[in-house]
Amino acid sequence: FTASLAQATSTARPPATVMVTGAGGSIGGELCRQLLPLEPAELLLLGRGENSIFEIEEELRDGHGFDGCVPVLADVRDGERMRHLATEYPADVVVHAAAHKHVPLMEDFPEEAVMVNVVGTANVVEYARASGASRFVMLSTDKAVRPRSVMGATKRLAELLVQSAASDADLRYMAVR
Repeated sequence: FTASLAQATSTARPPATVMVTGAGGSIGGELCRQLLPLEPAELLLLGRGENSIFEIEEELRDGHGFDGCVPVLADVRDGERMRHLATEYPADVVVHAAAHKHVPLMEDFPEEAVMVNVVGTANVVEYARASGASRFVMLSTDKAVRPRSVMGATKRLAELLVQSAASDADLRYMAVR
């Protein structure tokens, strides 16, 4: 996966501004840490949790000496907000890690899985287009291969959205499992 990130960021206009959705989560936070050696100009840390975004920003700034963090409090489910962010916080590369990932919880709350994993992905794809990004990387899951759960099915739908968007000639897309 690190090679995919390196390829995505190195072929963008250097130095790149990179948005990481779900930056306050365990996967999004780790992606932020892995992006630091690639020396992005800015890391836009998008998430809906105030505390988690504050903590990853503080860790990257104070613990790793990276001053290019920009916290962005927003919810990927909110299409209007994401469209607004495209002009306020444009990115060269979008790394989409925001998702509901816990299989049993998504079985109990399927509407949340659809809203975050499917609608949220569509909104982030639109954000990437509107902000003029050159690359879009979505994190998926092996559970999307032959889905047997709500979570797997919604991540498969998200992959199909990204695949469909790939016809956009100005923006290169990839989904990684």
